[in-house]
This record gives sequence, structure tokens and C-alpha cells, in this order.
Amino acid sequence: MEATHRSGIIFAFIAVGLCLAACAGPAPQPVALAEPAVAAPPIVADTPPPFEPIALPQAPPVSVSAPVCSTEATHGGAILCQVLPNAPVKLDGKPIARADADGLAVIGLTRTQPTPAIISLDMETLGGVFPVSIAVPVLPRHDTVTSFPMECGKIAPRNLQDQRKAEVAWVKKDNALKAFSAPQQAFGLLGPVRLEGVSYSSSFGATRTYVPKTSDCQPTTNVHNGTDIAVGTGTEIRAPMSGTVILADPELFYEGGCVFLDLGRGLVSVTMHMSRIDVKAGDVVKQGDLLGLSGATGRVTGPHLHWGLKYRNVFSDDRGTDIWLDPMLMLGLKSPA
Repeated sequence: MEATHRSGIIFAFIAVGLCLAACAGPAPQPVALAEPAVAAPPIVADTPPPFEPIALPQAPPVSVSAPVCSTEATHGGAILCQVLPNAPVKLDGKPIARADADGLAVIGLTRTQPTPAIISLDMETLGGVFPVSIAVPVLPRHDTVTSFPMECGKIAPRNLQDQRKAEVAWVKKDNALKAFSAPQQAFGLLGPVRLEGVSYSSSFGATRTYVPKTSDCQPTTNVHNGTDIAVGTGTEIRAPMSGTVILADPELFYEGGCVFLDLGRGLVSVTMHMSRIDVKAGDVVKQGDLLGLSGATGRVTGPHLHWGLKYRNVFSDDRGTDIWLDPMLMLGLKSPA
């Protein structure tokens, strides 16, 4: 009995031990202690370099202003354009003029010029070179038709001697017009006669028929290529603008005593029928200087001064392309702003 009781006690202790072991869970693991944090060294910024401006590339030159031309023109007149100095200028796509050192170009117009006249040139600007065109309206003319009685010897050469004289005169004029002189002043024309109340007896552009006084020759018809100024023989003839004399001859067949004065920019002033000439080829004269005296030489019906303005294409060697301009229109022409 005692032995049985002792065995029960031993079994109870064993059971309690197993129960405690099962309910206690796993044994605690040792905890690793964290190392103390070490402060990071301070960041020291480098001293910034001194400011230096960046050199930008140089831009190409820009034109100071766009081309400016006359706002309108008239058949037989001209267009003035302010463009780049020495720039070539085209009329309706064809080279015709070159601007002077101040950028002024004169573009002469025929009496049949289409309207509008298209002025074009190449313009330099920031983006390079590009074409520019300006359309200028051209107003029509209203010219007269007249006739003049004249001796046959004045209408056309009547013999070999006169024919030879006319041929020599043509060669002189053609050679003179091949020379181009630089302008001597800013553009601005004055009439060649400085008298108060002077009469302009026959205008530019009139269709004129020369009717022979006898039946020995046939009438001829042409267009009057200048302005006649009604003055008597001996009236002083002045330079309408500063220029260079390229021809001074006392007896051309049709023109009689005549002075060709190169005004520059393609323009030539021509004064005809003079009784005296006071200048010679190569002379440089100022506006208002005395050229000579009026008269009745050459093909005329009486004393007067014929004043013409010839316009030459500076890009052409063919003087057959030259045209006559209306002096009265040119007198009122001003350089564009």
C-alpha cells in the first residue's frame, strides 16, 4: 500500500514537470546591444568661382531700315528709292540702276511703262540675304499732237556733206554717253534758265510732225524728247545740278550748240541750240554755274532752249536702251524719306 502511494507521488511530480515544460515556451534568446551612433562629419562647400559673363557670338549686321521708294510715278518720269549704299536695283526683274554712296537710286520710266512698276533688290538682314519687292503705281500721260513748218534742210540731211555731219554727231554723242560719272551733289534739279516768268513753249512727250515748206522732201513725225524754254538768243544757261561735262560741241547737226552734263545716277542733262558754250568736256561744274548762252542753232524754227534729260541703264553697254525723261516731272521729284 505504501509502495503504491509512493509511486503515485512520483508520477504526479513527473506530470507536473512535463506540463510546466510544455507551457513555458521556448527559452529567451540573448539581445544584442546597438552600437552608439557616430555623428557624420560636416559637409564643407567649396568656395564658388567668381562670375564671368559668357561671350555671345557676334550677330551679322542688320540693315538700319527697309527700302523706301516714291509712292507713285508718271510715264516718262522716274522713281527714287532709298536703299543700301551701292545696291543694285531691278525694274520688273531686270537690273537698271545702282544706288549711290548714300543709298539713293534713280529708276527712269519709259512713256509706256506697265503699272505698277515692280522695284526689287536683295536686302541684307539678320537672317541673311532675301529679296524685297515694292510696287509703285504709274500714272498715264496726256500728251499733245502738234505740227511745225520747217525747211527741208532742217528736217533731214539733204546732201552727202550734211549726212556726214549727222553721222559724225551721232558718233560723238554715243561715245560721250558711254562715260559714267559719280554724282557731285544730293539729288535736286533746278531749271537751266533762272528768269522770272519764263515760258515753257513745248512740253515733253508731244507728238510733233515737221511739215516741209516745199515739196522737196517728206514730212517726218517724232516724239518731243525734252522741254522747250522760250528765251531769246543770248540768255544765260545754267547747270541744273552739279555734274561732269561729257560733251560740249558748238555744231551738232540736229542739236546745234550742245552741252551734255553727267549728273550721276544714270542721268545726263542735255541743253541744245546754244549760241555760245563756256565749258568743255571733263569740266566739273556746280549747280547754277554758267554753261553758255541760248540761241537758234541746229534744227530749230526760232531762238529757244531745248532741255532734255537722258536716262541710262548703268548695267547696259547698249546706248540704244537709253530713254528720255520729262524734265518737268524730274524738277518736282524729291528723295523719299
